[in-house]
Formats: sequence, structure tokens, C-alpha cells
Amino acid sequence: MANQVILNQQDTINSKEGMVVVKIDGKNYPFIEATEVSAQVDFNKEDVQRLGTRFKGSKVTSVEGTGTINGYLVSSIWVSDVLENYKNTGVLPEMSLTVTVEDKTSAVGKQVIVLTGFMIDTVPLFALASDDGVMMGETDFTFDDYQMTNKFAGPKRA
Repeated sequence: MANQVILNQQDTINSKEGMVVVKIDGKNYPFIEATEVSAQVDFNKEDVQRLGTRFKGSKVTSVEGTGTINGYLVSSIWVSDVLENYKNTGVLPEMSLTVTVEDKTSAVGKQVIVLTGFMIDTVPLFALASDDGVMMGETDFTFDDYQMTNKFAGPKRA
């Protein structure tokens, strides 16, 4: 096993080392109240039955971008800049979400992804409870495209 390549544990990414910025109608808001943000792109597939094989195949026909945001309810931007705008005008603002991941202790570098056509599913108004705690909100979201404006260099493999 002298030639075995092992991941340097310092090159893993600390999940707290990120910054999230939401852009609503051209105005950037550092999303400092976020406690958890995740996004993914899923392949939508159709089954393909074929002669000569017992295996069912799949053909990718489209992709779908989804995600989740959790955070503290300490800002009214979702209500004032998104919900009330839609309620009063019938027009949703153009939104994007930019996530920068950079752990300075890792040699893999920085990754920046911009989600465009970003739209939250729920606007939390409030969340009161009689027990100890702080107001939190959670929503799923969709997006219709993304751009990777900076990618990780990746770990050393040799």
C-alpha cells in the first residue's frame, strides 16, 4: 500500500465556512441569518424498455433544481420585498442566491455557485412558542439554472 493516496483531513471543508447572499430585484442582502442552506440538481428520467435485455434503461429528459433554507427570523425582507410586492402588484421580484464556500484551512480552494431563477416556496411570517427558543424559519426553494463562477481545485490525488 505504499502508493495508496489518502485524503488529507485538513482538505475537508468545514460546513460553517460559507457565505450566502440573496439578490432581490438587483439588491444584495448578505443572508447572515441562515443556519443551513443546501441545493441540488436532480435528473428527471423516463424508463426505456428494450428488446434483448432484461434491464430497464433510463433516459434523462430534464433536470430540476431544488433546495432548502433554514434560519433565524430576524429580518422582514421576505415579507416586505417578496410577499408584499407580489400581494400588491402580482409581480414576483427577480431573485438569485449566491453561495461561496471557502475554508482557509483546506487546500482545495473556493467554490462559488449562483442559483438563478431562485424562488422560495414559503414566506415565514412568525413562529412563536411558549418554550425556550428563538424564532426560526424554514423553506424549500427551486431554481431554474446555476453558474459555477469559481470551482474547487480539488484535493491532491498523487
